Amino acid sequence: MSTTPPTDTSSLLGRLEGVAAYELRLAARRQLAGPMVELVLDGDLAGLGALPGNDLMLAVPVEGGDGSFRRRYTIRQHLPGSSTLRLWIDTSAGGPGSRWAAEAPIDSIIEALGPRGKVSLDEMADWHLFIGDLSFLPASLAMAEAIEAPGQVIIILEVDDPGDAIAPELDEGIGVTFAVIERAGRALDDPAGLLAGLAAIELPTDEGHVYVGGELTVVAALRAALRTRGLEGQVVDAKPYWRLGVANLAHGEPKKDDLAG
Repeated sequence: MSTTPPTDTSSLLGRLEGVAAYELRLAARRQLAGPMVELVLDGDLAGLGALPGNDLMLAVPVEGGDGSFRRRYTIRQHLPGSSTLRLWIDTSAGGPGSRWAAEAPIDSIIEALGPRGKVSLDEMADWHLFIGDLSFLPASLAMAEAIEAPGQVIIILEVDDPGDAIAPELDEGIGVTFAVIERAGRALDDPAGLLAGLAAIELPTDEGHVYVGGELTVVAALRAALRTRGLEGQVVDAKPYWRLGVANLAHGEPKKDDLAG
């Protein structure tokens, strides 16, 4: 099989403001809890002014052929001025991006474009609610760990196995509620578990911000539920990461033509 990149790099750089191209080396890999894999990438990262929650668009090689396709992964950690960054990638979907994350040879080179993403930490909020599936965990933790005390963090995470949940490591002075919802055989696009978790949480009365991420149908259902509680507009950031049964588009995001809400 042979293909060409879905959009060439120069065209992407021409229309994506504030984005640069980086040639990165896969320096290390380690298995975290369950299907979560940590990749350590290094290279000349000067100028990568990523905010917590931003991602990189990687040119993942096509299996058994020429060319590549784009996939986007949250920057789990990058210290300003460092030549190293970390990605946490949920490989449970089993697609070509997941297989690349699990199997790419150490020292292999990959092109990355970034930083990408409109969802980042609202530093003015008094409390922060992060809700979604395992694919949203890296972004949730990256944003939660950037919160300065005093503050309040609520994380509602749905997983197949409670052992897959990785709790944030936050500074003293930040209140944390970490609720893990076991999927218990429900379909990956069934929002019932997270909707129940959301309904069970009493939200603070002061100014907050909600971040939603995960499977497209579930994200839509959560947005609708949040509206019934008066949470919408600029206080809610909702991002579908993937769509059950449908491969992400060539630019790395799921098709959103029938995303409700």
